[in-house]
Amino acid sequence: MTNKEIAKKAHSIFYSTWSECIALHLHITIILFLLLSTIQVISLLVKGSFSLFDIVDNYVPQSTQRTMGIMVISVVVLLLYVPVVYMLRRYYINLITGDKISTAKQYFMHNISSARKASVSCLLTTTMLRLIVLIPALISSYMLYRCAFVSRLENLNTMILILFMLALGFTLVWSVFWVKYCIGLSLTKFIITLSPKMNIFDACDLSQKIMDANITRYLSFWAYNIRYIIPCAMIFPSCVFVPYIRLSYTVFVKDLLGSYWQDKYPIMIERWQRRATHI
Repeated sequence: MTNKEIAKKAHSIFYSTWSECIALHLHITIILFLLLSTIQVISLLVKGSFSLFDIVDNYVPQSTQRTMGIMVISVVVLLLYVPVVYMLRRYYINLITGDKISTAKQYFMHNISSARKASVSCLLTTTMLRLIVLIPALISSYMLYRCAFVSRLENLNTMILILFMLALGFTLVWSVFWVKYCIGLSLTKFIITLSPKMNIFDACDLSQKIMDANITRYLSFWAYNIRYIIPCAMIFPSCVFVPYIRLSYTVFVKDLLGSYWQDKYPIMIERWQRRATHI
């Protein structure tokens, strides 16, 4: 499908399911608001408890307080927000395939632990892989910093200049490679959403395999749609244009996966309904 055909199909789906799309957007907005409120309340309670015993300034350094705050935020995000985004992605898949969202919601209500496990493992694994691949660029960036801002105060020599040029070139080349690698992992979350029991590393390999031949198409899709995002954001509320963008991207991913689009959820839901009926 061309970008124009994808946009046309997404428009037709949004036209027929606009109420569900707006409801899904409001749902994730409310969850995000509650999440931010929860984090704020927890931080206030922790600060209040420390202040009550007068131990913040005397015994708890600022760096420790920030570390504790980041840990609390990470746990709340992983346990609450990430599974909700995973389920939201599943609902948009249901919209483009014509399946009922209500059935998927019932399934997630009784199997929230499986959704949390799949979503959290996908996020942690892809983040870990991105960070590992980024390490060489970080090392070369540190060498670049040392050559540019530390050694310049000393007597420059030919070796430092050579190291500077090598570090600069390596950093630029590896940064481009890292961006390409991150784009290659972009399909992993959809593959896991379609097949939650699939091995996460196999999903990453499959995503890289598909995206290796479709990097240009991926970039052209966003270049085609970026023209409409800013005008839509200025005219329409977020509950209108954000669901449309999600629908467009889901249609694009479905077309990109092709024969690899193997949705296991209908079979899983059918088995779950069968077991629930027998019980």
